[in-house]
Amino acid sequence: MEVGIEPTVRHAADLGYIPVVVTDACGAGHEEAAQRSIASLEFTGDAIMTNGETICGIFRHTQTAG
Repeated sequence: MEVGIEPTVRHAADLGYIPVVVTDACGAGHEEAAQRSIASLEFTGDAIMTNGETICGIFRHTQTAG
């Protein structure tokens, strides 16, 4: 999270994308550092933060609604 995902999310936001971070699907080299990265991304508001259950529910709903 803290080494690859956070910088990628920030770069994507700088390019005008709206990143979606599935927090419980992210790996981490150091758990405390990963939690700081997630907190930092949540604070800046540059990405949509969610979890696997929520995003899968959205995908299921979209698939059945279409």
